[in-house]
Amino acid sequence: MSRSGARGVPCATVVDADDVEASGRVAARFTEAKKAGQFRAFWKTFDESVNLMASGEVVIQSMWSPAITKVRSMGIPCVYQPLKEGYRSWGGGLGLSANLSGIELDAAYEYVNWYLSGWVGGLLMSQGYYSAAPETSKAHMSDDEWGYWFEGKPAKGDVLNPFGQKMESAGAVRDGGSFYERMGAVECWNSVMDENRYMVRKWNEFIAA
Repeated sequence: MSRSGARGVPCATVVDADDVEASGRVAARFTEAKKAGQFRAFWKTFDESVNLMASGEVVIQSMWSPAITKVRSMGIPCVYQPLKEGYRSWGGGLGLSANLSGIELDAAYEYVNWYLSGWVGGLLMSQGYYSAAPETSKAHMSDDEWGYWFEGKPAKGDVLNPFGQKMESAGAVRDGGSFYERMGAVECWNSVMDENRYMVRKWNEFIAA
């Protein structure tokens, strides 16, 4: 199994003792498993995660959607396995600095508007991600792509990645189903928790063990 390293932003916080104790037990269990040879490697880059799976060095790992798309485009089966416990999810957004003004502010808004206008969303969604403005993205996807990636329908034709390489054959269905099925099963979101500094310290100890 391979997992990426964690990075945190130090912040002043009040730490819940029960959460810290539970986190400590999890870290200790992970360290025990690592020393017993459970984990093959720990990836830090997109290419590392792809190579580990494509080479057969690992059989299960945490991966980004485009990395799975890449592995499948190489003709290697790779499943984004839904769990009965639900999904761990994350999201990214664009923010504007309060110090922007004049032409800089205009340029920033122009970039945000372009980003949400559809082309970027179509590119991201055809690799397994979702756009915050799916309707504009739809205009940059074929009906079959939209049906496969967003609606969870069987593909009518071969599924290609954004670079024209075959990823799935006609009839394939996306792992986890439609947008609503997948997002409706999210149980937790990645976030900077109150115990962030403690967790980062424990993760670094685990990596170094």
